[in-house]
Amino acid sequence: MSYRLGVALPGSRSAAAVLDHDGRVVVAVEHETETAESVLDAVLDAARPHGITASKIDHVVFAVTDLRVMDALAAATGYWRGWPGRLAKVAAVRLGAATTSVPPLTLWPPEMRDRVVVASTCLSGGAMLDGSDYEPLDIEGLLAFARQISGTVGAVAITGVFSSVTPRHELAAAEVIREEMGASGAILLSHEYGGLGLVERENATIMQAALTAPVAEEAAKLLTAVNQRGLSRAEVFLARSDGTIATLDNAVTHPLSLLGATDATSVVGAALLSDEQDALVGLTKVDGTVRAVCALTDGRPRMTVGHTKVTGVPTGLSIPALVPIHASVEEAIDRAKDAPGDLPLLLVGPGARTFVQSLSPRIVGTALAGTVRVESPVDAEAAAAVGAAAAPVVGEARRIVPLNSPHLDEIRAAVREAARASAMRAGADPAKVALVCVEEKPLAYLSDPTVMMRVRAGGPPRAGWMSGKAKAAVHAREDAR
Repeated sequence: MSYRLGVALPGSRSAAAVLDHDGRVVVAVEHETETAESVLDAVLDAARPHGITASKIDHVVFAVTDLRVMDALAAATGYWRGWPGRLAKVAAVRLGAATTSVPPLTLWPPEMRDRVVVASTCLSGGAMLDGSDYEPLDIEGLLAFARQISGTVGAVAITGVFSSVTPRHELAAAEVIREEMGASGAILLSHEYGGLGLVERENATIMQAALTAPVAEEAAKLLTAVNQRGLSRAEVFLARSDGTIATLDNAVTHPLSLLGATDATSVVGAALLSDEQDALVGLTKVDGTVRAVCALTDGRPRMTVGHTKVTGVPTGLSIPALVPIHASVEEAIDRAKDAPGDLPLLLVGPGARTFVQSLSPRIVGTALAGTVRVESPVDAEAAAAVGAAAAPVVGEARRIVPLNSPHLDEIRAAVREAARASAMRAGADPAKVALVCVEEKPLAYLSDPTVMMRVRAGGPPRAGWMSGKAKAAVHAREDAR
């Protein structure tokens, strides 16, 4: 039998859990440490009496941040594993010369803008809704900009008008810049990160570019810790903010998606441990207080809708919709619900049992205002690690689709296939990938009927595919440090 190992590293306390292939928790630990090495040693020691050795573990999944890391990204030092202070220097390219009424970086706080972006330009390019050119691509302008920034930046972020319809100009611009700059530095394209709004998509792409280098360094450290403990046959994944997971090499190219991962896997873990699909989840601190409440819907955390600001920068990122505690837990419960009915309240995290014990005995197990019962499931302290170990791999594709297109069926089929491909790139087992969500939302203020098509596909993580390419990449980063 093989097993999945989940590790949650949100801060000063960490948790780990080993699950069998039926999703049952075999062993779980939670203690005060913020190093991956320490918590891995603790859980492997605890697993050994159950006959579980490192060679029997085929997946290791890390959840590495909670949402508080978002507040610290602008800082020069501190908090999560050194992301702040090591943001890459980025050059930003917008393809759409007629969009300068809102120039690139307009909405960024000046301090963050100055720390991250060393150069930006707005050149001719982009697409129309029907896929035709918005403007001709300015090749000469791209070459001149590439020469200007060569050797001075760690990454380039390229954003084209309506690249969600066709990324043709973004891909061509990347080729031009790569030809001039060589292999140095990453090139990130906005169509890979989704989002309809030009400014939010552009901001998210620049932020991803800034985070890629420090996250890759931290991923290399995690892989080293795994390999040093005899887990080298295991595929390594990172948890994402929606409670799904992606392979290490895929996740480090989408670092913004890692923000809030431990909050998300805590909610997923609460669902698994309590066998509930719809509930409220209270996230506790070690002192037994509740720091936030999140709604659990169909076994997943409820996500934010609309724009999310990261260090003051508006992005299209969707994160777990946490309701912080202001006056009381009951008040947060009321705000977390989107319907009048009462729900179970599941307490997880290091202070879950302390909180439950602090309640009146007549309330525990029966009800708190706004709930049908209060419960701290077995292994609640390690819920974030349990959720990471049990999470699926999911990929997504989005595209703006004109409904009057003569190729509508082909477009819909292509988006579905793109979602399946995205799931496989993220590490899903190709033999078990299936569509999990297909949405078409009408877009307003357009002359022709048009929808935003969003397709998600997913499945269990692949096994035994830890590619030589991924290992070589992270090892190369280790050697370069």
